Amino acid sequence: MATRIYTTLVGDDEPIEELPADIISYGYRLNRAGAINFSLSLDHAKAVIANCEPGIHEVVVERNKAIKWRGPVLHVSEDDKGRSLNFNGEGLFHYPSRWFVNATITHTAIDLAVIARSLIDHHQNKAGGDFGIDTSGSETSRTADRTYEGYELKNIQEAIIQLSEVENGIDFVIDPMTRRFIVDYPKAGIRLENIVYDERNIRQFSRTVNSQQQASQILGVGTGDADSTLSASQQDSSAVARYLLTQRVHSATDVIEQVTLNEHVAEQLALWKDTPNALVLRVGTDDPDPFTAQLGDEIRINWDSPYDPIDEFQRLVGLDIVWNAGKEEAVLFTVPL
Repeated sequence: MATRIYTTLVGDDEPIEELPADIISYGYRLNRAGAINFSLSLDHAKAVIANCEPGIHEVVVERNKAIKWRGPVLHVSEDDKGRSLNFNGEGLFHYPSRWFVNATITHTAIDLAVIARSLIDHHQNKAGGDFGIDTSGSETSRTADRTYEGYELKNIQEAIIQLSEVENGIDFVIDPMTRRFIVDYPKAGIRLENIVYDERNIRQFSRTVNSQQQASQILGVGTGDADSTLSASQQDSSAVARYLLTQRVHSATDVIEQVTLNEHVAEQLALWKDTPNALVLRVGTDDPDPFTAQLGDEIRINWDSPYDPIDEFQRLVGLDIVWNAGKEEAVLFTVPL
């Protein structure tokens, strides 16, 4: 696959310089900012700060002439002995991690998608705060109440992620081609009946089963002091029967509405009531092309493991693409439905 990377100024689309990187690794995570890593020879004429400066430039990845990834350059390390420059960065959703609510925002019976877009607009309407994220989308989800007090200085990335981590929450992505903030509801993705990953296309299979994360009861803590602290508790009887009573505390100390805390707790219980069975698949990029599936899609995995054979649909929650001197492979991250 033809792959090239180039830089632009932050928030801009005009290319500055194509970079001669031999190894590029870029990725995506559901409702999170993906990451990129690449290296340049220190001896190349283009390996200068004017072409790729952390905090000043974004890096763009084109695959077969289509923009597939974009985000800020965050860090560079110079290795004189190895004669290399090593860069890393994150996707466009990195930007809200450095934005904060400094004036009270109140929403009553407002769509979650509108709330998320309003948080981005809150910062981008500040002087010097426009990073070019397009919030003109019209996607809808469900209504809710949210209040963000200015004195609490709520982190905007965290606030948007929390809108995905409640019961019946949203999924979202910032499109690297259009820079548009896109919302999916009730969740991103579809079931891909015709895609199967098995011994024919899986180059390396790994699995993590970690019972330390399992909880059959979630205890939620919201705002307040001492006896007035907002609290919620939910448990799953099937999980108690299988694992006995295991507990996990979910702290949401900026939540001031009981219904919102209940939604947080319900979503956490859905996530942790069973022992996570997370898979990582290293595959080629031609059977099928990894971009055939989108984050959130359900893909079938058939693997004859001697420990615990698997033949089921799982949800795609992460994708990394590794491009090395013209050769490409993909790493898929999945979780049970």
